Amino acid sequence: MDPLMLESFKARVRKMVLSFLLVVTGIIVATSGYMIIEKWDFLTSLYMAMITFSTVGFGLPAKLSEAGYIFTIIMIMGGISIFVYAVGNFAAFFMDGDIQKYMMLKKVSKMIESMNDHCIIVGGGKVGKYVALRLSNRKYPYVLIDSNQEVIENVKELINDKHFAYMVGDATNEDTLIKAGIQKAKTLVLTLPDDSVNVYITLMAKSLNYNLKIISQASDVEAIKRLGYAGVDNIVSSTEMVGSRMALLVTNPGVSPLMDALYRATGMTLEMDEVFVDVQSSAAGKTLSELQIPQKVGLIVIAVQRGEEMIFNPVGSTVVEKGTRLIVLGKKEQIEELKKMLK
Repeated sequence: MDPLMLESFKARVRKMVLSFLLVVTGIIVATSGYMIIEKWDFLTSLYMAMITFSTVGFGLPAKLSEAGYIFTIIMIMGGISIFVYAVGNFAAFFMDGDIQKYMMLKKVSKMIESMNDHCIIVGGGKVGKYVALRLSNRKYPYVLIDSNQEVIENVKELINDKHFAYMVGDATNEDTLIKAGIQKAKTLVLTLPDDSVNVYITLMAKSLNYNLKIISQASDVEAIKRLGYAGVDNIVSSTEMVGSRMALLVTNPGVSPLMDALYRATGMTLEMDEVFVDVQSSAAGKTLSELQIPQKVGLIVIAVQRGEEMIFNPVGSTVVEKGTRLIVLGKKEQIEELKKMLK
């Protein structure tokens, strides 16, 4: 939950409670005053206190003494001040939508608390927002962390997902990562432009969850080694990727349409995904020729991963053993169909 917004909400609530107490105290003082000064009974004194304190101005229940007039003037002056203060606080609380904002924050907090094996994205800038967009499109649970509320709002507007989970806070603070569910998370994605900060967060995250898979961008090619030493599992260098892509377009210009389909952030029609073959799968022990994946679902099998071994462009005789991961290329619905087929 956004600590600044939460503190603002608590401050508004404190003002409302203070307003209520001032009103109640004023009525009690006025009622007691009329009972003492005018010797009236409780109900009459309360009636006089209410019409005086609220400045309604109905008729007097009985004739006032000189002291009663003076007391009434004081109560009217105090009543106007307290009434204006209270009405202003109550109106601001309801008209500014504080209740809706607080309920939304509570909803997001509960959403984060219920997450398991989710992804935590640090940084909602140019890279982070597209990571969030892709994960949102694939219904993958994630939490976005950024220290800037405006950045969070921009990402929220781009994604437009009611299940958008976020935290406004400093990711270098251990409490922020814990509240984001770092101990139950599966993956941490670091998109901050400062490599040294990414290294620091990596070291802290590993101390909180040793099995956490960490993916980080590297703004400087020289920082790749430092990030690797810190414990980052996968490092993506934007400089290296852009340079490699440009060189590929020079040497292999015919590959451009496929690369555009794979890497363009919007309008992507093809996806690359991994499909796990578990112990109970009917596919375990069969060859790729027997499974006939291209013929049945229209996917291209790019590679077969067995533990640390990666077999690229596998032949039909490749055996799909239990625990194997198939790296496939195709449309999202085709990938989902393959996952059902291999259950």
